[in-house]
Amino acid sequence: MFYLLPFFFGAVAFLYAMAGFGGGSTYIALLAISGVPLLAVPVLSLICNLVVTSQGSVLLIRKGHADWKLLIPLLSSSIPCAFIGGVWRLPEAVFLNILALALTIAGMLMLWQNRLKSFDGVVHTPNRTNVVFVGGLLGLLAGVTGIGGGIYLAPVLHLFRWSKVQSIAACTSVFIALNSLSGLLGHLSKGTGAHTEIPLWLFIGCPILVLIGGRMGSAQLSDRFSTGRIRVITATVILLVALRLWLKVFVG
Repeated sequence: MFYLLPFFFGAVAFLYAMAGFGGGSTYIALLAISGVPLLAVPVLSLICNLVVTSQGSVLLIRKGHADWKLLIPLLSSSIPCAFIGGVWRLPEAVFLNILALALTIAGMLMLWQNRLKSFDGVVHTPNRTNVVFVGGLLGLLAGVTGIGGGIYLAPVLHLFRWSKVQSIAACTSVFIALNSLSGLLGHLSKGTGAHTEIPLWLFIGCPILVLIGGRMGSAQLSDRFSTGRIRVITATVILLVALRLWLKVFVG
């Protein structure tokens, strides 16, 4: 499986990019299963996350879907908090429990939304303080777990209807890209050198394959938006990852 990681990463990037995500949570799961040292996992994951969502963000911004009134307060708190979260050092057991719980909640929320009435286009203008709080909380969680944070942000935006469907996808993609960069810098600042334990060819192969897969998925995202389809696809993947992590927590 170790040598197939770049191809798995490419497939994950395609699937997640269709919904505006980067795939960081699944990259982490795949790396953990492959036996890569835990402290080295977030670095490669965040690099790939950044590659996928950067191109998706550009496509969506060009199409005018970015909601900057929502994004600016979100990013003002999430970016510094993602860096702080990246600097923290967590035991493996704590890391796996936090990630598994966060993914389970996110996946359940997304499936629950599909049971509600169709999105009627009504957007609820959020209180700026609430947006800043949510951004900081999710940024911190993103930095701690080593993923971009969009997997948590999207269900919140859909649940409270803080923006249109197209804008939520754009906000999620930009949020992931910038928080991945911030979290990556936080992890690198630890100075543990754990990432040097990952073979160089993985640092080359994985980003290249996610670049290709992410570009293909982003093209699907920018051309058509199917709210129900996006939620079902991403929720299914999220819950499968969470299940695998829970099995690792309880079974080993």
